[in-house]
Amino acid sequence: MTPAAKIGLFMLIGLIILGVFIIKIQDIPIGQRGHRQLVIAHFPTVAGIDKKSDVRISGVRVGKVQKVMLKDGEAELVLSLNRDVKLHVGASARVSSLGMLGDKFVEVLPGSPGAPLLPPGAELNGTAPPSFDDVLRTASDLGTDLKQVSFALRKSMGGEPGAEKLTEIVDNVRELTAGLKDLIQANRGNVNATTANFRDFSAELKDQLPRLADKIADLADTLDSMVQENRTDLHGSVANIRDLTGRLKVTADNLNKISGKIASGEGSIGKLVNDDTTVNNLNDTLKSVQGGVDTLKNTVGRFERYHLNMTLASESLPNVSESRSTFGFDLWTNDRRFFRVEYVDPPFGRLKTKVETITTDYGDGRHESFTRTSTKMDEYSSAVNAQMGFRLLPHTIIRGGLFESRGGVGVDQDLQVLNRPLRLTLEAWDFSRTESNSPHIRVEGRLYLDRNLFLTAGWDDPTFARHSSVLIGAGLTWSDEDMKYMLGLASRGF
Repeated sequence: MTPAAKIGLFMLIGLIILGVFIIKIQDIPIGQRGHRQLVIAHFPTVAGIDKKSDVRISGVRVGKVQKVMLKDGEAELVLSLNRDVKLHVGASARVSSLGMLGDKFVEVLPGSPGAPLLPPGAELNGTAPPSFDDVLRTASDLGTDLKQVSFALRKSMGGEPGAEKLTEIVDNVRELTAGLKDLIQANRGNVNATTANFRDFSAELKDQLPRLADKIADLADTLDSMVQENRTDLHGSVANIRDLTGRLKVTADNLNKISGKIASGEGSIGKLVNDDTTVNNLNDTLKSVQGGVDTLKNTVGRFERYHLNMTLASESLPNVSESRSTFGFDLWTNDRRFFRVEYVDPPFGRLKTKVETITTDYGDGRHESFTRTSTKMDEYSSAVNAQMGFRLLPHTIIRGGLFESRGGVGVDQDLQVLNRPLRLTLEAWDFSRTESNSPHIRVEGRLYLDRNLFLTAGWDDPTFARHSSVLIGAGLTWSDEDMKYMLGLASRGF
């Protein structure tokens, strides 16, 4: 086996090992693990939940989100749960997160254990927590209310109108006391009758007083004995009352100081009540904060539209006993445009032709010249793909730029074969190579077995007999969501 074939075999073994790791990390159901029960959950919104997100019960992971769909204006999730999970009538679901900034997941509430069991495929009602936009909207409404309250206080208490209202309150109190005086004058007879009744009561009390004195003496003796028995507790209670009285006095003094400062215009609240400039500054500050929040929302929204895909692939060229490997990124700036940067380990170098003119001098003025042409393969071990791509149609993409460090173009066409994605690719580059009268052409088909694992087959450089070969290989691809998920698993592991 040639060194190049050994390298290709080593790369294929490495890709198989990586594929096993992907299956383990992403919990792809294979074999016995594939026997899971499916449950459908309806949500008004599932912001932050994607395919492969965790499903948990009481914090324990029991499954994955298999599908995320939109149905009748609401989000519909297909949850793939372990067979041993039991859901009862009354079960529900909700969107939750691991901490304030952690990944979001679907939490299932299994219902009361005494209720009947739900069959597989049952539908659950889901709820979602308030979003960040809802919090910002509430904060904005709160700021508006505070502004209206401060304006009402300033309008009611500040300036001459406030003094007039205080004068009006004093006049009302004066009128109230005058009314009470008149009321007493009008009911003087009733007061005299009450006094007569009190005189009769005092005379009766004089007769009953000796007996009451004896009972009071007995009660005093009883209380004295109780005090003697609970003297220690009584001293503690008196000390607590004395301490509470002291604290109330300090609190009253502090309240008096605060109200005095507010009335004299000291402090932030005093300025807010008495100074129009402070109110205007506060309004300007609230407007600036609102502008900053809007700018932050626009900036975050712009970066959220970017998507990054990473690809690692290796191919074997058995006809020429060589191999080819690539590793790179696709950065999608919107739904129609992306940029590709890849490192390439190509199977061949580039032929270079050297032309020399050799002259022989015989010494007597005679000389003879002839031209010698030599061709040498330029052995280079790496190349670069740097391309820009555009989506012309929903399933058609064109690319242009550097292909293995040479200018070229490419076309990708996406299809569906046996319910699996298939991408057909045609590329042509190096239009000026000297060893062949035709550019380097490459025809490839990429069949995706999973969202992350694919197989490749095709023909490389069919117009150049010395390099022409079928190609067979495999590769892995990750989206930014997959990388964030794996980084989250790694961080929780540490």
